Amino acid sequence: MTVTFDPFVYKQTTRAQWEAAAEAWHSWGPTIEDWLGDATEVMLSAAGIGAGSRVLDVAAGAGGQTLAAARLAGADGRVLATDISPAILEYAARVAAESGLSNVATLEADGENLSAVDEGAFDAAISRVGLIYFPDQQAA
Repeated sequence: MTVTFDPFVYKQTTRAQWEAAAEAWHSWGPTIEDWLGDATEVMLSAAGIGAGSRVLDVAAGAGGQTLAAARLAGADGRVLATDISPAILEYAARVAAESGLSNVATLEADGENLSAVDEGAFDAAISRVGLIYFPDQQAA
């Protein structure tokens, strides 16, 4: 028997899983940031994020790295957090607001198809662990 991978079904399933897991992922946020904090700092440094940066966060999830990028970008910068799960983006937006970060926006979007994002509108694109979820990583 041959099993055929269907990327459309995979993405539907992945989206549904993140919709269901959003609250739990959010509640684990501080622990996740402890685990991934050093890697996040390295990623943001390598991406050259600093004051005034315009940052696209692909597959942002609950947005731990989004918030770190927003802090570095400061009031003159901005960060757009994208994800296929609107529920998890709601947590990212809420935590950004609670943290006083007015330079964060969210957009429900598939990282393999960011046609809703203006080409050239960002200085850097980041993705902390999002690439593992893309069937077509070259497209992402």
